[in-house]
Amino acid sequence: MIGNGSYAALPALSACLLSSHAVSAALRALGFQIVEREDVSSGGADAAIGEFAQALADNRGAAAFVYTCGYATSFNDRIFLLPISARIARPADALTQGVLVKSLLDAITRGGAGAAFVAVDAIPTEDSRTAPRFDSLAQAGLPDNLGLIVASQPKPPDAPTPLAAALMASLNGPQVQTMSLLADLQQRLGGSSAVTLSVVHPPATAGYLAGEPRPAPAPTPAAAPVPPGPQAALRSDEQMTDVDRRRIQTALARLGYYDGKIDGIFGPESRAAIRRYQHELGAEMTGRLNATQASRLIAGQ
Repeated sequence: MIGNGSYAALPALSACLLSSHAVSAALRALGFQIVEREDVSSGGADAAIGEFAQALADNRGAAAFVYTCGYATSFNDRIFLLPISARIARPADALTQGVLVKSLLDAITRGGAGAAFVAVDAIPTEDSRTAPRFDSLAQAGLPDNLGLIVASQPKPPDAPTPLAAALMASLNGPQVQTMSLLADLQQRLGGSSAVTLSVVHPPATAGYLAGEPRPAPAPTPAAAPVPPGPQAALRSDEQMTDVDRRRIQTALARLGYYDGKIDGIFGPESRAAIRRYQHELGAEMTGRLNATQASRLIAGQ
C-alpha cells in the first residue's frame, strides 16, 4: 500500500492518504500481511517494493494485492508514480524522479505470487500536457494470474477516492476472487463521472485473494466384493452355507470327482466325491471337509 499526499512541488492529495489507510484496513480484515507506506520519496518507494517482493518470495504462492494512490505521469509509453519529492520540470524528469508502475508488476512475477491484483489511483499532474497513456500497462505482457485496474481522475476531494471506496465495499469476504472483484469494481465505478477507468485487465487465470474453497475430499472407494474363488476362505463342512456347498460341488466337478447336480445338498454322490478328493490328499476319507481341505479344494489344489 502506497499513499502519497504531502507533495513538495504539487498540490497536496489528502485523499490518497485516506484511501491507502481504508484499503489497508479492508485487506487486514481478510488476513493480509500489509506493507504500507505513505508520503514516500523515490528511495522509500523502492524500499517498499523490495520489502513487498521479499515477503512474496518468503511465501511463494500466497495471494498478493497492491494499491497505490498519488500523482502519475507517463514518458515514452511508460507510466511513472511520482513520489512526494518529485519536481517534474520537463517530461524526461520522470525517468530520474518517478517510480515505474511496472516495477510493482515485476515484483509480483518475481515473487511467485498466487492470485494477484493491482489497483492504481492515478492523479494526473495539473500541468500535464497530455494525459498519461495508462493502456500501455495492459500491453506489457502481464502474468496470467494478475488482475489490474487503473482509475484516473482530477484532484479528488478530501475523502477516499471512488476506487478506494469501491474496493472497501468489494473486499468484504469471506471469499474474494480476482475475476469477480474486477467485475464488481467495474459495475460500481462504471456510472461515475468523477473517475475514468483507464485500464481494466482481467486475469487470464482467475484465483482467490481470500477464502479459497477447499477441494472436495475424494470419495472413499467402496470395498470390492470378494468374488467366489480361491481368495475366499471356507469354513468346515458343518458350518458351510448353501452357497459354500454349491462352490464345493462346482470345484469337485471341475476336478473330475463329481458329476451330480450343483444343488448345495451334500447327498451320497457329493460325499463320495469328497472321499475321492480326500484320498488324493492322503487324508482320512471321512466324506466331510474341514476348513483347510475346503479352502484347498476351492483353490484347485
